[in-house]
Amino acid sequence: MELFDKVYGCYYRVIRHILEQAAAGPVKRHQVEELCRRYGFEESVLALEPKLFGGSLPLLDGEGRSRLKNSPPKLPLTGLQKSWLKALTADARFALFFTDEEREQIQKELGDAESLYRQEDFYYYDRYGDGDNYADPVYRENFLQALQALEEGRVLLVAYEGKKGRLRRFEVIPLRMQYSSREDKFRLCCLERNHGRWEKRTLLNMGRMKGCHVSQERQPACPEAAAGQTEASSGTTSEMRMEISGERNSLERCMLHFANYEKRTEYDEERGKWICSICYDKEDEPELLIDVLSFGPVVRVLGPEDFVRQVRQRVERQHALFYGMIGDVGGQICE
Repeated sequence: MELFDKVYGCYYRVIRHILEQAAAGPVKRHQVEELCRRYGFEESVLALEPKLFGGSLPLLDGEGRSRLKNSPPKLPLTGLQKSWLKALTADARFALFFTDEEREQIQKELGDAESLYRQEDFYYYDRYGDGDNYADPVYRENFLQALQALEEGRVLLVAYEGKKGRLRRFEVIPLRMQYSSREDKFRLCCLERNHGRWEKRTLLNMGRMKGCHVSQERQPACPEAAAGQTEASSGTTSEMRMEISGERNSLERCMLHFANYEKRTEYDEERGKWICSICYDKEDEPELLIDVLSFGPVVRVLGPEDFVRQVRQRVERQHALFYGMIGDVGGQICE
């Protein structure tokens, strides 16, 4: 299996940009020269421009229009890309984002490509066993309806089973979809109508939805909904700082484990340790807290103070369960 393909090389990339611009209208020679310098090398102009205008690679006519019928052209997938996509299609969550017809077309395009890896190759030692049932037709339909409401900016009508098994129906404005890798569950962050106003922030487990469908009503341009959109995207973020000792391959493990977070890592030469700052959404704080605690003494939480306090409480409670007493043990993994 080839890792690289020449069609993704420099000259192919330059020509693709030129043809994309030529598809919108004629390109002048000075525009071709500019694109060659921007996406290639200085000598790319000498190598490509004469060939494109009537030379050995006459893709442009005398006026700078593309000679191709299908323009701009689409680059074919490499064998490695097909193998990677083939592996993704085997993931049960993949089917949630596509209709049956779309998945059939994807499988047809991939053909007999060999899967890069199998789902059986992974063992999730830190994942709960009661994740969502992605193969359930009702779950899939609810998921597609929620995605449609998100993409089209429409109100979603939901039939939801509460913790005590009581079924209730209400209207929500979807803000975003969340996924918990530890719980293997999807949640819908939304605003619920409360006394005629969209102001009640609600987090719905997709597995508890008994039914939902997209309303014809579009999301209202109200301050509550706008505030909810802003808060869902960036208004509730925080930053957790921790010190990584480097023992037991802890740096590599932390970088891999927290790869889905925006983070910044620096090396402290005086202490011989790494300082990692992780940006996270406040709604994800309980899961991040559990992840940090799972590393034990090879990490030390430095801040913020509220996060440090939660770490101490968790460690002291765990210590009490084992030894029947509460002591000052939280400081072992936090300051």
